[in-house]
Amino acid sequence: MAGEEDSSEEFALKHPVLERLSKIVEQLFQNNTLYQQELNKEKIMETLSSLLDKVSPQKLIILDDEQLTKRVKAVMSTELMSNLIDELKPEEVEKFNAVVEGSR
Repeated sequence: MAGEEDSSEEFALKHPVLERLSKIVEQLFQNNTLYQQELNKEKIMETLSSLLDKVSPQKLIILDDEQLTKRVKAVMSTELMSNLIDELKPEEVEKFNAVVEGSR
């Protein structure tokens, strides 16, 4: 029974957290042309929703907007880097990997 109560509470908190995340994503997109050009808002929201399935909404609901925005920026930056790397030619990937290996 307690497990059911926990999961229904998490489900109830997920919607308000997603609303906050959506507002933050919208604001970040409005203020950053690189995000506008390289990222898809719907895909970002899908990613955040998926991550929210792995992280308790209670941990995020208590964060202030600045803290939550930092976390959203980290997810968006990771997605941006992933997109940029996907666009590299094989020889560019080799150079990138060499630089990353050299920095360790």
